[in-house]
Order: sequence, then C-alpha cells, then structure tokens
Amino acid sequence: MNALGFARRSARWAFAQPWSGIALFVIVVFVVMSFASPVFLTSINLLNILNQSAFLMILAAGMAIVLMGGGIDLSVGAIAGLVGGVAAWLIAETGTPLYGAILVGLVVAVGLGTLNALIIIHLRIPDFIATLAMLGFVRGLLHIWTEGVPFINYSSNDFRILGGLFRLIGGITAPEVIAFFIIVGAILILLFTKFGRHLRATGDNPAIARLSGVNVIRTKYTIYIVSGFLAGVVGILLAGRLMTVQANMGLGMEIKALAAAIMGGAVLTGGRGSILGAVLGALALTIIQNIINLFGIEPAWETLVVGAIILIVVFSGKAPELLNLARREPRGPG
Repeated sequence: MNALGFARRSARWAFAQPWSGIALFVIVVFVVMSFASPVFLTSINLLNILNQSAFLMILAAGMAIVLMGGGIDLSVGAIAGLVGGVAAWLIAETGTPLYGAILVGLVVAVGLGTLNALIIIHLRIPDFIATLAMLGFVRGLLHIWTEGVPFINYSSNDFRILGGLFRLIGGITAPEVIAFFIIVGAILILLFTKFGRHLRATGDNPAIARLSGVNVIRTKYTIYIVSGFLAGVVGILLAGRLMTVQANMGLGMEIKALAAAIMGGAVLTGGRGSILGAVLGALALTIIQNIINLFGIEPAWETLVVGAIILIVVFSGKAPELLNLARREPRGPG
C-alpha cells in the first residue's frame, strides 16, 4: 500500500506541474514514432535531435525566466545573430583568439540585455515594444555590417567542437554539455535562492512584491541581462556550428523560444513557468522538425503544426481549471 500510495502521490504531483502537458506529448510522440518510422529511434537520429535541441533549450530557458518575471524578450534571436557575428569578425579580421572573441561577444550580449532593461524600466516602454524595437535595431545593424556578405574564414577545430560538429567522449557534444550546466544551474537557482522567490513574486504582482521588500528593478534588470547573455551563448555556438555568419542567423529563434516556454507552462501574464517545461518544449519543437524531415513534409507545415500543438498543450493545461470551474458554477432552477 505504501508503494501504491507513493506512486499515486507522484502521479498527482507530476500532473499538477505546468510541464505535464508537454511531457505527455513528448512521450506519446516517441511511442507513435517508434512504430511509424524505423529511423526515429536509432541512436544517430536521437543524438542529432539532442544536439540540435541544445541551442533552443538554452534560449528557451532564458525566455522562461523572463516570462516568469512578467516580461517578454523578442530580441534574443537577433542578439544571438549579432554576437555570433562579433565573434566571427574579430577572429577573421583582427586575429583575436577564439576565447577572446567569445568574451567580447558575451560582453556585447550582456550590454544589449542591459539596454533592454534600461529602456523598459526607466523609459517605461512596454516589454513587447522595447524588445521588438531592439530586434529590428540589432537585426538591421547586422545586415548593414555584413553588407549582404556573410562572415567566413573564422572557423577552427576548437570553434567547430564548440558548435557541436565533433562529438566528445561518450558521444556528447559541447552544446549539450553547456546546455546541461545552464539548465541545471537555472533550476537550482530558481528553486533554492532568494532570486527565484523574488522572480515569481515580481511576475505575479510587482506592486505587492515591492511592498514585500523585493527589489523589483534589480530583478527586472537581472532577467533581461540573463536573457541577453544566454542569447549570446547561443549565437557563439551557432557561429561555430554553421561555420558562417549570415545577416539572418538566429532569425525566428525568438518565436521558437517563446513557443517552447509557453508549451512548457509559462504564461504571458508572468509568475508561472519552469525551466524544465521550457526545455521539454524545446525538445518537442526539435522533434517536430525532425519528423517533418524524416517524412519529407514541406517545411511550411512546421509553423502550422507548432501553432496547433501550442493550442493543444495550453488547453490541456487549462482543462482541469475549466472543469473545476464548471463544477463550482451554481445550476439554474429546473
């Protein structure tokens, strides 16, 4: 009975989590695809899915943090592209060593995240508008800088390893290792530190959080700096993987990161979400893309499928709440 009771409590806990819907979706897809495609469950394909999803997992983790704090950051894809361009240009044009170029790129990423926070907090520009404007500014800057000619001749074996083109011991890649430490670190920080409590309090209600002693301004600055930094990490990893930086590098990644975070239980009103949910959402999106490639489906269908899945996952998360509400509603006479 004790084992059965523990199993029941564990099941109730799991289904109560904001990521339960997307976790169930991933499990169902794995089961269905194991019968639908002989290629899907091969080690090569699964390793490719994991390697490809690592980039989006990092970006989605940053987006989840921003959403939990009551904000939104639409500039992360553009920041990733620009930071990758900065690192590539420094190596190719000035001979800067790889790790020096990485450091400069990450400083640029943190600076752009700080600028986002400054505009939102001190100029009182809504998060959506401020980060959308930053997206356009940064993307335009990269277009002007490249003049339509991608940055090339910067890649090296170390940079390719960093981009995940070569596997390390055990078949893992550098992006997977980096994503793992970022994800675990973010989860531990949100669960066991004062910042995690302050983050959710700020997202729930900034006014009440301020009255409770939370430094809302510092929390807001932190989430945008973290988001910018993680976007910079992704940009550097992408530059290593692609071995060329074009003006549209990172294009659309902000939408995928946002979708992954929402699929994982985050809400646009703030205060709710999880890093694990965002990671599962990123994994789900990568699996969808993998399935589309395996079956030779037109890539244009990906957007439709992703939109439909977001609706399904969001509804599945709201279903228990709607059912409880329906039960509590008083019935009319007769």
